[in-house]
Amino acid sequence: MINRTGLLLLISFCLLCLLASHPVAKADDYNTIEQMLTELESGITIPQTELTAKITYLKNQLSERDRAYYLRLQAIICWNFDADTPKQRTLAINFANKQINNPFIQQSPEHHLDIQLCKAWFNQIDGKVTQALKEYDEVIQRAYQIESLKLIADGRSIRGAMHSFQGNFSLALEDLITAQHLYDNLGLNHWSQINLSDLATSYRRFGDPQTAIKYYKQLEARFTKLNDIDAATAMITEMAIAYEELGEYNKAIEYYQKSYDHWQKQGDTFSASAIAVNISGSLIKLNRISEAREYLSQASPHISSKDEAFYSFMKLFEAEISLIDENPSEALDALLEAKSAFNRVKNKRGLAQLSQIESQVYTSLGDWPKAFQALERYVQLHNELDAKMQSNRTTEMRTRFNTEQIETENKQLIELQKARELELHILEQNRYLQLAVIILAVIVILFISLFAIKQVQKSKLLAVLALTDHLTKLPNRRQTYSEAEKHFSDNNSKLSLILFDADHFKKINDNFGHEIGDKVLFELANISNLMMRKTDLVGRVGGEEFLIILPDTTLEQAIKIANRLVESIAKTDLSHLSPTLSISVSAGVAEKEQDASFSELLNRADTALYEAKTNGRNRAVFNTQQTD
Repeated sequence: MINRTGLLLLISFCLLCLLASHPVAKADDYNTIEQMLTELESGITIPQTELTAKITYLKNQLSERDRAYYLRLQAIICWNFDADTPKQRTLAINFANKQINNPFIQQSPEHHLDIQLCKAWFNQIDGKVTQALKEYDEVIQRAYQIESLKLIADGRSIRGAMHSFQGNFSLALEDLITAQHLYDNLGLNHWSQINLSDLATSYRRFGDPQTAIKYYKQLEARFTKLNDIDAATAMITEMAIAYEELGEYNKAIEYYQKSYDHWQKQGDTFSASAIAVNISGSLIKLNRISEAREYLSQASPHISSKDEAFYSFMKLFEAEISLIDENPSEALDALLEAKSAFNRVKNKRGLAQLSQIESQVYTSLGDWPKAFQALERYVQLHNELDAKMQSNRTTEMRTRFNTEQIETENKQLIELQKARELELHILEQNRYLQLAVIILAVIVILFISLFAIKQVQKSKLLAVLALTDHLTKLPNRRQTYSEAEKHFSDNNSKLSLILFDADHFKKINDNFGHEIGDKVLFELANISNLMMRKTDLVGRVGGEEFLIILPDTTLEQAIKIANRLVESIAKTDLSHLSPTLSISVSAGVAEKEQDASFSELLNRADTALYEAKTNGRNRAVFNTQQTD
């Protein structure tokens, strides 16, 4: 039998063996790991060999015991599969599915959602666009629920880029502008630049290539300064596309050629082939058919049907050349493949162009009914795209985000106003041209009509200004109370109010000046507005007093929102305004119960606010009729 001393020696030996087989990482090792993870998460381009080496090192160093680091690594691994090859895309999706179903990963909602977003992106690249969109919607909705601003920005940025490619410009701008605002506020400069590129592309696609080129040139200069030549080349490609849409085909070919030469030098055959497809399109427009045919022949072996974005246009251009060469049968075969690819990615712009060429092919074959049907499809698609473009412009005018903030932050509000005025001016000029074509002979009536339209627009603008607080850009007291009355009148839905104001705001004005006080109010407006849902409304109803209207919200839910608002504002860093400046708010919460009017409900919220002030401020207090 083993005595007590021998047993202790045996246990000690076993523990030493376990420690030897599971070495504990040193502090220096963790510093290295943190630096690597931060670098890989930043999105900055890293050479493939170096990237592989760093991921391999992290895999060998980390296990589930290093919980925080391990979770970050799994998302990094997912995002760094090679999206350019079908096999790697399949491996990425399989990896994501495995991690999504892993109970350990499920314990961290944020990392779990990040991997779900990764899977959706690879599904999109693999051509499963409908499935990807459904997954994007789910990820973004849950990201709002867990209040992960980075994930909200990532999800809306990727989804916005996809909407833009499909021609859904209104949805694209809404997503991309929201993402831009979040990236800028989070200080994520690299992702802000990537998103700005997609935003510029959306401007180009909805018919403003000049603005797009301006952004592309800024981004090219930034990427070149950072020595990110691949990203700078991508901006050169986007500028080429914009010049092509302006009809400056020689200029477009010049820029395409720069990109083509870069990818050829890098040995990136796929990217060079994709550029070759674009070059061929411009060459066809210049009737340089033999050169276009040569570029298409170079691209054809490297662009497969799974690469829908480029394959669709490659087949479309092949069809154009076949039509020019008087081979309509070959043209129809190419159009059939192009149509299938365009449908898979839901690219209506491409389908409209295809229908126009298809009509010409059937005309050359003497098949007039099919030619007419193709032409009808072209007109229908063209009208749909025009409608989406108009919707996009309306969305842009409504948004409070000013894309010029990227260039000059101190002129944000002024530049936004200029952008809106420019939109109104463009719409006015378009309307003038339409009227001029229709009633050219009636000059007097035309001028009277234009004058009337301008007056109506001026009245609408004045009406909007009358309902908007000039400092915070929130709805003013009149507009806020009007909306609240509407919700109160709906007897079939719940309604809660949060009335809050800044604590000791007079001291801020006295100690720091009214200019700083105005900036503090602007910060309060931004913080509260960003935290609310789309259905909620935040309005400024007094000097430093704000009212939040929460439709379909119970008292319990409203209290949680109010507490979260109070905590967020108390934690807000205002050192950029003044080193010693801080702010807190007090809030009163009330839910519609048996109140006879909105005023009665508001009075209860005001009573709760007074109680919050009396009880020490920096808190939320609720009021019910049972406690009156």
